[in-house]
Amino acid sequence: MEIKVVQKNSYDVIVVGGGMAGVAAAVASARNGAKTLLMEKTVVLGGLGTQGLISWFEPLCNGEGKQLIGGIPEEIIKVCVKYGFENLPTKWGGKGVNPLDQPRYVTRYSPYACALGLIEFLEENNVDLIFDTLATYPKMENNMCVGVEVETVSGREFYPAKIVVDATGTAVICDRAGIPTEIGENYLSYVTHEMNIEDAKTLAETGDFCAARKWRGAGSDLAGNGQPQKMKMLHGVTAEDVTYYMTTAGKFVLERLKKQDKNTYDILATPTMPQYRKIRRIIGDSEFLGNEDNQIPENSVGSFGDFRNPGRNFQLPYTTLFNSTRPNIFAAGRIISAKDEGWEITRVIPVAAMSGEAAGTAAALCAKNNVTAPELDIKLLQTTLKSAGVLFE
Repeated sequence: MEIKVVQKNSYDVIVVGGGMAGVAAAVASARNGAKTLLMEKTVVLGGLGTQGLISWFEPLCNGEGKQLIGGIPEEIIKVCVKYGFENLPTKWGGKGVNPLDQPRYVTRYSPYACALGLIEFLEENNVDLIFDTLATYPKMENNMCVGVEVETVSGREFYPAKIVVDATGTAVICDRAGIPTEIGENYLSYVTHEMNIEDAKTLAETGDFCAARKWRGAGSDLAGNGQPQKMKMLHGVTAEDVTYYMTTAGKFVLERLKKQDKNTYDILATPTMPQYRKIRRIIGDSEFLGNEDNQIPENSVGSFGDFRNPGRNFQLPYTTLFNSTRPNIFAAGRIISAKDEGWEITRVIPVAAMSGEAAGTAAALCAKNNVTAPELDIKLLQTTLKSAGVLFE
């Protein structure tokens, strides 16, 4: 039986993936005059920062009090705390509930309040949003992407587009379009949000929800400490790998729960997506390596730091966002062309959102001027980003 493909409305820019990078890309695109669609395979925006329960917005600063990231990422951190708890330092507009009141521009936040706020954020910026839409393949003609095929409850559909931004976190659109990619390696790390009786007492005494919504980790930390012996590294590019990740991690948590009094705690949430850090990234026209401290590339699209190491300062080259062999597809978020340490530095929320804003802005300018990524005037892009509050520190 032949499967009918229904053609949907066409767009100047389609952003695939509704994580923080995708939201930033879609808002940037729409603000620059492009008819923009954001498609998300689940029904929750925010990606790892909401569904993945990694609800900590890493620093927008260099860790020493100097802000490096502005623009839409700074707007998003405010969205994250607009309707839920926060522990943003007072220097950065917090309400004084951060007991450390540290100099870093960071905060914890409610993942679900954030996810709802992100929908409002898209609506305020005239971004079309479609949930429950699994992007399957880019449709290619002469190395150009003319749109995205999807599967929905309605069946198989096709959305035409001038420019596509892949913000999936898996680089699935880029990879299936023929852009060269590299697969990452991940330890098994699994974070749940839980609360016990003592946590509840602390909340009642202090009013600090951050003290109550505790992160409980299972498996490995960032450095691999806690990784079970002989456990294979995980990649996230097959259903079998994802299933192994989620079921194995769930068993770790269950074994811990079996040793506790069930009337003294509650699991507030478990992640609804695997908490991989690095799944797959593109190999672009250039690669960010993570050793470019204080370098200022002529094609910079903004500055950022290293969330682990205060004092480091970087700028992201525009050419990490695309590969010229497929010139109307941009990458955003943790799939950009960043290698080794560079991948570790750029995969986190604020930098992912920063690359999302750059990719979305570039996509809109390409659509407006009828050019491709390598043809775009870098000075026009930089001027547009600066006028939107992007910092080049």
